[in-house]
Formats: sequence, structure tokens, C-alpha cells
Amino acid sequence: MCNFTQRVSILFVGLVVAAGSTGAVKQEGLETVTEKKVIESATTFEISRSVGLGRIVKHQEGRDGSITKVFKVIKKDGKAVGKELIREERVDPIPTVMYMGKGGYSPNRGSSFSKVRTLTMRASAYDPGPHSNGKWAGTTALGVKPTYGIVAVDPRTIKLGSLLFVEGYGFAYAADTGGAIKGDRIDLCMNTVAACYKFGRKTVKVHVLKSK
Repeated sequence: MCNFTQRVSILFVGLVVAAGSTGAVKQEGLETVTEKKVIESATTFEISRSVGLGRIVKHQEGRDGSITKVFKVIKKDGKAVGKELIREERVDPIPTVMYMGKGGYSPNRGSSFSKVRTLTMRASAYDPGPHSNGKWAGTTALGVKPTYGIVAVDPRTIKLGSLLFVEGYGFAYAADTGGAIKGDRIDLCMNTVAACYKFGRKTVKVHVLKSK
């Protein structure tokens, strides 16, 4: 009777050991993961009466926004097998606002613009009459009347019809071309010959804009 009980006990222990060596499964684990995406701040250009002709000033400093997502990641045997969004937080960006002085070309497409690009260009000046244009006086490539705010550009550099803000000059409309206006050259229309001589030649920053 004693020997029989001993053999049964040894057999039972053996089964338990065997089962433990072949049926073990790691318990599922949870991990929290945070993902953050930056929303870049835009720059807005606005015409303002509070700024002088040809001037551009920063009215508001911008700040990037963000989208933050917190996920619960379910793992099994050390590998991710599931992903569940726990919460999402959004911080809206604040745009940088630049004020442009009122004057020059008067756009009919609003007074708020976004910037396409900024160029550093060599500027000269011309008058609407025959002194600068000879037999072409009074006409432009786009057919508009040349006056202060109308400028000549190289269409390969700045597309005709573009809205511009030329620092030190004002708001402008790229409506003309010229034989000597190539590459980074820009020719600014002035009201008189005297104003052209006074302006001379300068290096200017030209902001190519887009109506919002």
C-alpha cells in the first residue's frame, strides 16, 4: 500500500513538471506611447494705414501649434499586437502677422496675403513717359497703364500678374517687361523723371504674395 502511494505521487509530480515546461505563455503587457506632430505657423501680410509707404513691420510674433496623440499599445510575447487612441490634444498655431505700408498699387483682391517667396533684387526706376519708354510710353506687357506701383520683371524670375511688396517702394503689380530687366532685376515705375533720378539703383527685398 505504501509503495503504491509513492509511485502515484511521483507520477503526479512528473505530469505537473511536464505541463509547466510546455504550456507556459507570457502575460499580455500594456505600454503608453505619445506621438507629437508640429503644425507650422504661417505668415500673413496685411496692408495697414499705420505703416508708412514701402515699410514692412512685424505686428505679431507667430508660434507653431501641435497635435499630441497618446496611444495604449498592447503587447504579447514582447510584440505589439494592438494600438488604441486614449486621448488627443491640439494646440492651434498662431500666425506671424506682417504689416505693409499702404501705397503703391491698389489691389482689388483684398488686403490680406500669404507669402510665396522673398527675393533680393537689383532695382532701377522708370517713368511712364517717352523719357524712359520711347515709342512704348503709356503701355505695358499686360496692357495696364504704367503708374506708381507698376513694375517690370523678368517673367522667368517673377510671373507676370504677380502681386509684390517691394521694401522701400510699396505694393506693386508685375505688369511689364524690359530688354534690360533680366534675372534678379526689377524696374519700378515712378511718377516723374526727377523721382527716377532720386531713386537711382538700389538692392531691395521683394516679397512675392498670394491673395488669401
